[in-house]
Amino acid sequence: MVHIIIGAVVTAGLLLLKDYVRKQKLRITWWQWLLTLLGFGYSIFVLEMIVSFLDEGSPKAAVVMGVFFGFIAVIWGVLLARFVFNKKKTGDKNV
Repeated sequence: MVHIIIGAVVTAGLLLLKDYVRKQKLRITWWQWLLTLLGFGYSIFVLEMIVSFLDEGSPKAAVVMGVFFGFIAVIWGVLLARFVFNKKKTGDKNV
C-alpha cells in the first residue's frame, strides 16, 4: 500500500510541476526535463529504499541510508529549483 502512495505522490508532484511551468510561462529545454525526471526517479529510489529497510525490520539502516541519500535528493531538488525553475526577470538593467 505504501508503494502506491509513493507513486501517487510522485505523479502528483510531476503534474503540479508541469502546471507550474505552464502558468509561469517558463521555457524548459529537453535536458532540464531529463534532469528533473532523473531527480524524481532518484526520490522514488530513496523512498522505496527506506520502506524496504523498514519492511525487513532494520529501522537503523533505514534512518542512516535515508538521511544520506535523502540529503543528496534535497540538494538535487534545491539546485533544480534554483537553476532550472527560477523565473528570471527580463527587464532593463541600468548599469
